[in-house]
Amino acid sequence: MSASEIRPPQVTAASAAAAAGAELQLRKLRECLSGHEMLHLRPVLQQLQTEKLNAAQKLEFEAFQLLNRAANLENVAEALLMPAKSLQLQAQTEQHPLAQAAAFRALHWVQMRMRLHHAALDSLARAAELYERCALPALVVQMKAARCRVMLSAEMHEELRQFCASMLAHSDTLSPAIYTTLLDYSASASYYLALEEGDPVKADQHWSECLSRRVQVLQCTRKFGLESQECVALLNLAVVSATREQTSDSRHYMQQVYDKYGNDGYWEPWLHLCRLLIQCAEGERQQAWQDLLAYDATLARESLHPSRLREISLYAIRRYGRRWGHLEQALQATIDQVAMERYYKRELSTSLGETLTAVMERPQLLYQNALLAQHGTVLENSLVQRNQELQQTLDSLQREVAVRQAAETALQAAHDRLEQEVRERTAALEQAMHSLMQQEKQLGLSRLVVGMAHELNTPLGNARVAASAITAQAANLQQTMSTGSLRRSQLDGLLDDVLQGGALVDRALCQISQLVDRFKSLSGEPAQEVASRFDLSDRLRYCADNWRPQLQARGITLTLAIPEQLWLVGYPGACQIVFQHLLDNCLMHAFARRSSGNIVVRTALQEQTVVIDWIDDGCGIAAEHLSHVFEPFFTTQLGLTGTGLGLASVHSMVVRMMRGQVILDSTAGIGSHFQLRLPSGLEPV
Repeated sequence: MSASEIRPPQVTAASAAAAAGAELQLRKLRECLSGHEMLHLRPVLQQLQTEKLNAAQKLEFEAFQLLNRAANLENVAEALLMPAKSLQLQAQTEQHPLAQAAAFRALHWVQMRMRLHHAALDSLARAAELYERCALPALVVQMKAARCRVMLSAEMHEELRQFCASMLAHSDTLSPAIYTTLLDYSASASYYLALEEGDPVKADQHWSECLSRRVQVLQCTRKFGLESQECVALLNLAVVSATREQTSDSRHYMQQVYDKYGNDGYWEPWLHLCRLLIQCAEGERQQAWQDLLAYDATLARESLHPSRLREISLYAIRRYGRRWGHLEQALQATIDQVAMERYYKRELSTSLGETLTAVMERPQLLYQNALLAQHGTVLENSLVQRNQELQQTLDSLQREVAVRQAAETALQAAHDRLEQEVRERTAALEQAMHSLMQQEKQLGLSRLVVGMAHELNTPLGNARVAASAITAQAANLQQTMSTGSLRRSQLDGLLDDVLQGGALVDRALCQISQLVDRFKSLSGEPAQEVASRFDLSDRLRYCADNWRPQLQARGITLTLAIPEQLWLVGYPGACQIVFQHLLDNCLMHAFARRSSGNIVVRTALQEQTVVIDWIDDGCGIAAEHLSHVFEPFFTTQLGLTGTGLGLASVHSMVVRMMRGQVILDSTAGIGSHFQLRLPSGLEPV
């Protein structure tokens, strides 16, 4: 999902991580499909209270807090209407679309509880438009599915059933949670259609469809791991089975609710109703009848229980009252249900009346706005007069300039003293900087010594081991000769060991000599080679011919884009060493883990400068290493294959010896581009 707002271009790593963490928590809240899910996400709300949120995230968090309060039936919906609308207007003014969408979602919950169903549907549509602007198609579909909740609250059961069927026809575009939610609302529509249906045959069709959908919902919740919806699915199956007098099935589903979710929860009133319906279906009639009447009386007194509980309770009283001969109570239940429906209609009429009142007040508000505009004109005229007075004051201040000039003389003297102090401070800083540079030089020398010691340690160790072995063999030979027991086979074996040890010492000393030569090359002194006029193109072709077998074995293609001749005055031997170091760098680093690759070498003469471009498509150099690649003994393979002297030698020879430049451009995963810029020199006399 996209972020709640456009972040400023410069943020610290800590603030970026905090913003990402808060965005992850807000994403969980956006994915809530129903109000009861907020119960499971209260830890998320509590955690966001401790997070450092930006302006947009803070507004969105406040909207979800308001949604949580609106979903709680203990809070008065009317008291939340204005805060929700104010939050929405604030988010709109500050141009935070995600926060505005969350405010519309909270507003729709308040409107639905106030039975302003058309307004609630409009709020959902506005939230969907905002999510679409933010390129969040999943949340757009989610807002469309949320219409089911409003339609069920408005008792639009047949319309809800058709709406769910139309969305379920495109199940491939729905997420598992939304697919399951649509199945659930479709089952609820069938359930209440069955309660309202007078024809037993049609009612049985609705019951069958309801039960089939409920089973599908339970299967989906378990298949996709939707725990909060699984609890509702089990609860609904228990209620449907109890209503249909399928008591064993109802007990089975109730037991699963208890086993997985315990006895204390928002589902307990529904499970109590299930137990009463089971008691009516198979228990002692008189006791079951009295318990059912007492339960309905409790629902009538306590307004916090959902109205749907009362509807099912009144349905059960009508059903069993007719069956058991309690016609008076059954008739009273019918009257209570009609009264409850009339109450909801009056409540809706009151809400609509308040809405119309607000609409009627709009002309008065427009008139007040016109008065404010007129008052603004008066204020503008007053400001003009005030500006004139300020101009007069400015003239008076200008006359005081002469007085202030006297003070400037004193300020100049103070300024001179300050400059003297600055010069003294600058001298002290220069001394400190000189000391710091000496420390940096000492640190660089220390790194060189450590690197050289590391590289020399291995061959010196090998030489010492070989020398110790030769000494031991010589002592053994001397002892054997003194006893007169020396055999020819022993002598041959001792000589072989001595020869192998000598060879090991020789190899170690050669390696040490090579390391010393490479280390000396870092000085880049011109005295090491006499400058001469040579053909750079011919030198490159010579190197390419020598490299070809090695490159073919590695599957690497070398392409020379060079002129027929390119003469310059310089150091041909040093140039050849530079090219060899660049090739070794490609083989050991750029193509270390690859079986193929390409190297392109281009040369050109630009005015008095020879430009050599060495380009490879290898693994490239990480950004954090670019500033260190030319430092002696810097390598990512220290102790494995690299000594860290190759590119350092290239830089030393080109810059110090040849008075040129080395420019490096490399991107990890794409390749590297070394550009050598050498002066072409003058013709020797």
